[in-house]
Amino acid sequence: MAIPQTNDTGRRPFIGVEPFDASYGAGFRADEEDEHTVECRVVEDGGHFRIHQPRDAGPPTRLCFVDGVRRTEAHLTRTNPKGETITGIAGAWGAGAVLIGQDGPAEIGHVEIRRAVIFSGGEQVRLHPHPGGWRWTALSVDSEEPHAASQHLQRLMRDTEAAIADRLFAEGWLVVFDGPLHSIRRSRTTPVVGYVKTHHRRTLAVEHWQVVPGLLVGERTSIFAMKDDRYACYIRVGDPGPWAGPWAGIARLEVPASSGSAQAIATVDRAASWLPTFASAPHRDARAPVNLAPVARLEQHLHHLIGDSRLALRAVREAVMQHNRDEEVV
Repeated sequence: MAIPQTNDTGRRPFIGVEPFDASYGAGFRADEEDEHTVECRVVEDGGHFRIHQPRDAGPPTRLCFVDGVRRTEAHLTRTNPKGETITGIAGAWGAGAVLIGQDGPAEIGHVEIRRAVIFSGGEQVRLHPHPGGWRWTALSVDSEEPHAASQHLQRLMRDTEAAIADRLFAEGWLVVFDGPLHSIRRSRTTPVVGYVKTHHRRTLAVEHWQVVPGLLVGERTSIFAMKDDRYACYIRVGDPGPWAGPWAGIARLEVPASSGSAQAIATVDRAASWLPTFASAPHRDARAPVNLAPVARLEQHLHHLIGDSRLALRAVREAVMQHNRDEEVV
């Protein structure tokens, strides 16, 4: 299909309302002057950037969606006798999968919920378990940067997601991994689809980047090669409404380059035909339509299992007070 040179939103100023609830941040934050902006090479259609129509194909018989959530439950400090202070957090994370087989309803499984106290500066602090099932693993990061502990919490969640995905690969499931394939792309030839909802930097030449918002529901772009052995394309999974910005409803699909370009094209072709059927509805999800309905259901379940944030904060406070009393005795 020949692509248009531009679309209406490319010819005139346009104000759009992000479909993401404001508490989730912005779905589109690409900065044309960002030093991390890259222009990836198109590896399909003879190097020409085109729009592909969706094919008529149903979802696979063993399909699953893997995702995780995390929460910082308390910001901590530790001060030594010299008055030197390091920072840390008490955090929780969880991950799991929604499994959709050929027969029967979708099921949530492979769920893991964990908690940790993470301090910067290489310091570990162990808190006693608190009545009610509150337990924290003592961890540390060498960096003393203010956000180092929070970034480590993110990595812990991603590592848990990747471990769950690995188990599901082995069981023969096609995995839709909510997020980029940083953790699992290198060793996988089995089809797996990374699903990226937010766009923080431009990944294509300007003339190609400007075409993406013109996608209709189910259409995808030519695939392009990203660094770290990934192929990717853009797809519109749903219509966000007339008030939304041009990038609302757009997701990036990623597949391992190790599977080869032919397999990558076949995988994204099939995915483009059935992914829009899982798009969420605005009255059910603050991030509709780009947040997929099975993922939204899984996130809600994981948040429920992690528990009430107020109870978590109270448990941390009481465990910290017990720790300080024990330190005084020593």
